[in-house]
Amino acid sequence: MTSERLNKFLRNVLCAPIAVAAAAAFVSLPASAQDGQPAWLDVAIVQIKPGHAPDFEPLVGELMQALQAAGRQTPQVFEVVLGRPGEYHLVTPVASIAANEMAGPPMEQAQMAVWTQRITQHVDSVRFFYARLHPEHGIQTDAGGSAEIMVLQTIRTVAGMQNEYAEWVADYLVPALRETDIAGHTLSSGAFGDSSQNFYHATPVSGWDYLDMEGPLQRSMGQAAYDRMIDRVDGVVESNSMVVARMRGDLQP
Repeated sequence: MTSERLNKFLRNVLCAPIAVAAAAAFVSLPASAQDGQPAWLDVAIVQIKPGHAPDFEPLVGELMQALQAAGRQTPQVFEVVLGRPGEYHLVTPVASIAANEMAGPPMEQAQMAVWTQRITQHVDSVRFFYARLHPEHGIQTDAGGSAEIMVLQTIRTVAGMQNEYAEWVADYLVPALRETDIAGHTLSSGAFGDSSQNFYHATPVSGWDYLDMEGPLQRSMGQAAYDRMIDRVDGVVESNSMVVARMRGDLQP
């Protein structure tokens, strides 16, 4: 990927206040991981069949109610509204994969089987994986908590260049973001069921019009300094993708 292309996609993503993901994105995180605090994101990405949202969404609500009744943590639900229509992200922050996997289903076996049969008829595909949280790169502000639109960016690094990208984020990107007026930032990376080459940035956005504005990094650093920073990861990033989603609080108990 050339520095010009990387400059373009980072500008598009980081033009908004950032929270993959702080209070208005995936999950509100502490500044550093501690016992009992989220270390992982349990992620389900569901692509439903065209026109099936009115049938799919109530079944998601039933799952949420069952999880709550069982004393389990309910996932945050995001609906992709720009990029991949019909896609939903269900994201649960967990402290332990072992505890999460051993918890068992939230419904009785027969009830769970019926629910699964009902919802699968509306689903085209589903992908499950765990992403590792990097709370040391988290930025949180009160402004991020009111945003309901999220920009989710997936960065795929060149094989073997994961450490170089992580170091660039730590040494250059996050320090620069802390000097801007962004609303927050959270970083996660692919783990079990996903590629370690994938890094996920999530961004809460105050409104659609904010996406048309010049990015906070350009405003804070100036274009020349910004370009020099982006040039440091030329040859590190293999590809990127980006979607815009909205939080579906109405589907949560």
